[in-house]
Parts: sequence; structure tokens; C-alpha cells
Amino acid sequence: MIIKVIIGPTASGKSALAVERAKSDNGTIINADAMQCYDALPILTAQPTQKETAGIPHVLYSVLASTERMSAADWVVMSTREIQSAFKLGRTPYLVGGTGMYIKALMDGLSPMPDISPEIRANVRSRIDTEGLPSVYADLQKRDPTMAAKLKAGDTQRILRAMEVLEATGKSLAEWQAIPLQKPPADWRFHVTVINPPKEILETKIRKRLEAMLNNGVMDEVASLSKQIEDGSVPEDAPITVAHGFKYLRRVLKNELLLPDAVEATAIETRQYTKRQRTWLRNQIAPDEVL
Repeated sequence: MIIKVIIGPTASGKSALAVERAKSDNGTIINADAMQCYDALPILTAQPTQKETAGIPHVLYSVLASTERMSAADWVVMSTREIQSAFKLGRTPYLVGGTGMYIKALMDGLSPMPDISPEIRANVRSRIDTEGLPSVYADLQKRDPTMAAKLKAGDTQRILRAMEVLEATGKSLAEWQAIPLQKPPADWRFHVTVINPPKEILETKIRKRLEAMLNNGVMDEVASLSKQIEDGSVPEDAPITVAHGFKYLRRVLKNELLLPDAVEATAIETRQYTKRQRTWLRNQIAPDEVL
């Protein structure tokens, strides 16, 4: 059972290639980009439009609210379900995206992780909001020094996860991570295509995509999410807020930054991210095909 994987840096053309290929073998495209899983910023996160999907089924896009958080393990569960659904329908699954950690977790397997109740998750989140992240991190250092030593003091999401697991199970997340990996089904085979255009071409694509986003109403969705943050319905540090460009475009709305400067800052931030993606791909993924 073949699963097609198309991976590469941001703006490299993954979605277009996936649609082109999926037309010829009855494909279903499964999102493997962390930011595109959220529903708040479809334009800024470059989710394919209805026209761009060309009638090909696309799943796991805009499936999470801005208040939700998703781990690699969560995505593996969701994508596994979609892969199995595609096979049952006689379709070819295409995993498409730039979040390499998600794809690698599916291909190589993950250590089993405990379910965390909504109550525990909410309690830990409340502690971070009321006591502050440094206080919660200090508590983690006392109770789970092994895991705390692996985390940066400002990494809200990973500190949150480590504390959730500790509260739910009484065991360090490090202990859970040491359990042998749960592998994907033995009859699954992954065919990996890496798109890796020259950096000059990628730079041009990044800037053209930003221009298109502005023409297609990206400021409206930035304003909407910004309002939800300001009224307290979405946390200031919600994962979606790290989408490239959001913090700069939000400052434009607050009259703290000129739009051309925000666009330039976004282009630089995105280019720096693509550099990290290239390094990760070079060291972590063994491709069957490179374009």
C-alpha cells in the first residue's frame, strides 16, 4: 500500500505538484503543515483555495480552532485515520506539507503517549496564564528535572505538554518518550518526493505569494484573529499566532509598523524558516525523488 509524500520548504510548490499528480492516480491530499490545520488564517498560511484544489479531495485543512493545540502525536492519529479512509475508497493518499516532524513521526513511529483530560490541560494552561510561564517552568524543574533540562525556558507549548503529562500520569514525559516506537502498519510503503528549488527562485516565490495574500484579503483575517486575542477568546500565545507574518501584520493594524516594512520582515522571516527546513530535510529525510 503506497503512500505518496510531497515535502519541501515553504512556497516551493508542494500543493500544486500534489494536485497535478493526484489527478492521475485518484489521490486524496492530506495536509501535513501544522499551521494549515488551523481555521483562522487560511490566506496567510497559504491553504489551497477551492479553485486550486481542482476537485481533488483535501483533508486536515482548517480542522482546528484557534484555541486548540496539536502535537505530532495528535496529527499522526488524524492522518492515519485519513490514510485508512483513502485506502478504503480505493484512493492514493498524498501527505503534503512542510512540517517534517509530523511526517517523520508517521513514517518512523512515535512512542505511545497518554491521553490528557481536558480538565488537566485547562488547569495547566490556567497556571501559565495566572502564575506566568517562568513559575510553571521552575516547578517543572523541581518535579521533573530530566525533562526540564531538555526544554527552553520560553517554550510555552513544550513546557505545557511536559507539565500535562506529569500531572496526568505522575511520570516524566522523558519516560514516555523512551518507550519503543509504535510503527505504522507493516504493509504501508512511503514514496517521498522532496521539492527543493534554488534559494533565488524560492525567494521570488515567497515575495509573489505575499503580494497575492495582500490582494486576496489577508489583512481582514489578521484583523479578525487579532480582535479575538484582544477580547480574550484566543490566548496570546496560541500556536496559530506564530504563522509567518501574523505578528508583523498585526502591528500594521495597531499603527506600529508600515505595511511595506511588515511585508519585508515577513519575507525575511519566511526565508529564514525555509533555510531551517532545508537543513532538516537534508539530515532527516531519505527521498526517493528530488525536484
